[in-house]
Amino acid sequence: MSSPLLVASTDSARNLVMLTVEGSLSDAEHVESIRLVLPAVPAGHSFIVDLSETTALGQHAIAALRSVAGDASRLGVTMIIVCGDLARRSELVLADLDTLVPVVEALGQALPLTRAA
Repeated sequence: MSSPLLVASTDSARNLVMLTVEGSLSDAEHVESIRLVLPAVPAGHSFIVDLSETTALGQHAIAALRSVAGDASRLGVTMIIVCGDLARRSELVLADLDTLVPVVEALGQALPLTRAA
């Protein structure tokens, strides 16, 4: 199984870092790349992880995402998960990821949350 493609960008005007994940996010090792981005998020910036283009979410990956969300909280980084696919978003909510960070359907729902931070 191949690793997912991660594309990161920074929007200084909106004070956010966005990481788009494409492909299968099937195990905890795949999520470690997301964890490595956290220390690079500039102070005062939010961190949006867009999982809308993921083709699969494994249970170990979801558990690792929960861990990354906890790390973001400890570092004082506002993290938001975007997932357009209802089935995958439901998996994230059923795993209680939404108790740690917002899990929203679209980027348009995430942007107001970054301004509130």
